[in-house]
Amino acid sequence: MHFMERRGAGVPMVCLHGFCQSSAYWEPTLDRLAGNGRTAIAPDLSGFGGSADLPGPFTMEGYADAVARMLDAQDISQIVLVGGSMGGVVAQHFALRHHDRLKRLLLVATGAFTTEPAAALAKADVLASAPWNTATAESIVAGFFHQPQSGERKEMVMRIAMGASQSAAVEAARSNARSNTFDRLGSIVVPVMIIQGCHDKVRTAQHAAAMREQMADCHVVVLSNSGHTPQLEEPDAFHDLALPFLTADCAGIHGSPHPTP
Repeated sequence: MHFMERRGAGVPMVCLHGFCQSSAYWEPTLDRLAGNGRTAIAPDLSGFGGSADLPGPFTMEGYADAVARMLDAQDISQIVLVGGSMGGVVAQHFALRHHDRLKRLLLVATGAFTTEPAAALAKADVLASAPWNTATAESIVAGFFHQPQSGERKEMVMRIAMGASQSAAVEAARSNARSNTFDRLGSIVVPVMIIQGCHDKVRTAQHAAAMREQMADCHVVVLSNSGHTPQLEEPDAFHDLALPFLTADCAGIHGSPHPTP
C-alpha cells in the first residue's frame, strides 16, 4: 500500500481519504501535524491514488484490515485515526475490528449508514457502465466541495479521481452503500470528534448528532463554510479544532470545547 508520511514523535496519526480521493487530500493535515512534531501517515487505499493498481477486496471491512496490515508492516501498535467521507466509514470499521490499536478517532464528513442504500447501489451500477473520463470525474468531484474548485486545486482533484481504478470505485461504492455501523458505535469507547460541513449534501449535521448519541465520549462540530471536504475548504478552522484533539496526550481529554449542532 502506497502512503504519504511525515516522521515525528508520539502515537502516529493515520488519515484515511474518501471515495475517488487519495492521500493528497490529507497532505496539509500531515504537514501541520509534522509542524507539531508528530508522526503522520496517509495511505492510498487499494484502487485509489498511488495504490490504484493494488487488488481488492474493495470493501469497507477489507480496507480497515489493510490499514491494520500496513501498521503491522511498520511495527506500529497503536494509532490516532482520522477518516474523511468513505475513509470515515473505513475508520469506523477499523475501530470496531481493531479497537485495541486505537487511541482516539476523528471522523470528518461521514456517517454510520447510507440513508437510501438502494439509490446508492443504483448509482454504483451507473458508474460501472459509464466511460471513465473527464465528465465522469467531474460528476464525482462536484460533490466534494461547497464552492466549485478552480486552478491547481481543480486540476489536482480531477487527476486523482481519474487515476482511480473504475472497478475499485464501483465495488467500494457498493460496499459503502451496504455498510451500517450505527448499532455498534456504542462499543467505540475512545474519545471521538466528528467534524461536518454545514453545506454537505451527503453527510449532514443530523447524521453526526445521531452518531454522537451512540458513543460515550463524542463531540460534534459543524463548520459554517464547508461542504464534504472541510479540511481543504476551511483549513484554518478545521485544523484549529482537529489538531488539539488529535495531539492530546491524555485519553478522554479534548483539546477545546466543541459546539454541537
